[in-house]
Amino acid sequence: MNNKVRTLLLLMYIPLLSSCWDRVEMNDVAFFMASSLDMTKDGRLLVSIQIPLPATKGTPSGSLGKTFFVLSAVGTNIYDAERKCQQLLSRKFFKGHRRVVFIGESFAQKGIKDIMDYYTRDPGTRLRTYLVVAKGKQAIELIKMDHPFERIPSEEVRELEYKQVGTAVTFRDFLINQGRDGIVPVLGAVEIQKLSQNKEQQEGEKPKQTVFHLSSTAVMKDYKLVGYLDDIETRSLRWVKGDLKHEYLAEEIPTIGGSVGVIMNKARKKVKVIIKDGKATIHVELSGEGLLQESTVKLDIARAESVIKIEQGLNKRIEEQTLRTIKKAQTQWKSDIFGFGLLVHQYHYGTWKKVRQDWDTIFSKADITVHTEIHLRRAGMIGSSVNTE
Repeated sequence: MNNKVRTLLLLMYIPLLSSCWDRVEMNDVAFFMASSLDMTKDGRLLVSIQIPLPATKGTPSGSLGKTFFVLSAVGTNIYDAERKCQQLLSRKFFKGHRRVVFIGESFAQKGIKDIMDYYTRDPGTRLRTYLVVAKGKQAIELIKMDHPFERIPSEEVRELEYKQVGTAVTFRDFLINQGRDGIVPVLGAVEIQKLSQNKEQQEGEKPKQTVFHLSSTAVMKDYKLVGYLDDIETRSLRWVKGDLKHEYLAEEIPTIGGSVGVIMNKARKKVKVIIKDGKATIHVELSGEGLLQESTVKLDIARAESVIKIEQGLNKRIEEQTLRTIKKAQTQWKSDIFGFGLLVHQYHYGTWKKVRQDWDTIFSKADITVHTEIHLRRAGMIGSSVNTE
């Protein structure tokens, strides 16, 4: 091989060595941290985007100052609204860091089916992004809200979801459950919680600081918001679905005259669905192990029979709460948010083909039984409660 051929080959390889041909400099990028979807009074789509400000922006005194701003636009669809927002910025949007998409309550009630098409097609959307409903609010109110701890408020929601405080659902989770037979998908629901007034605050003055409260669950039947579960009902839902790993139980136990606080270290479930002659019978078994963290009952905790009484009272309370939650889904929404039908679909497909079309009705009339078995392994450092005579 002569020198001319070698030189020609080397020149041909040079274009393949340029690895940064499509690079974008950091100072040319505007990051998405959160976005929100709302419906205007005339029924149009309002899209808002939360964008962090550079750390050195306008802080001569050393304080951080304002750390983000929000852009909003009304459009025919999400792409149109985001395009209008992009036209207002000199920097190019980057969606890879978006943590949360907030959906306004009125928009969720109308339905989110159309918007899911955009998010599944858009290559900039990460399927691990959390999807939450703004309970009782417009979603834009949440992404405009300042937070006392986080520089970017949406980070607080992301951290709460990541720690599984309440119901945590990503785009991936929602799309998977929406495409399954025998389960109605749910989303997390977030509220704005005002902090209590301090001594320096005047009466009637609004609290200056607010935080996110992520304890409810939004039921999304046929892509539409049909109702909410509160924090206790959310715990029951997660336990029945097998999503509950660690939990704190604080319950009044009337039978022994007091309350207890229990840290659950292990939570398990077992569900059995029997369908006969078009009638469903569902038996739910919940079990777990916990530590007695607090007790106001006048019992000698050092005695085994006292611990058994606490366990019995606690089990009865959890059974009542779980049964009430299932009955709510049965009667109010006829929505199997627990995945009982999914179990039939997975393990008894022949039966499922017969009941699939009528499952909502069959579920709403199903006989439900709940049995709970919680065992307390430790009762703290002392035996009797301090208020026991």
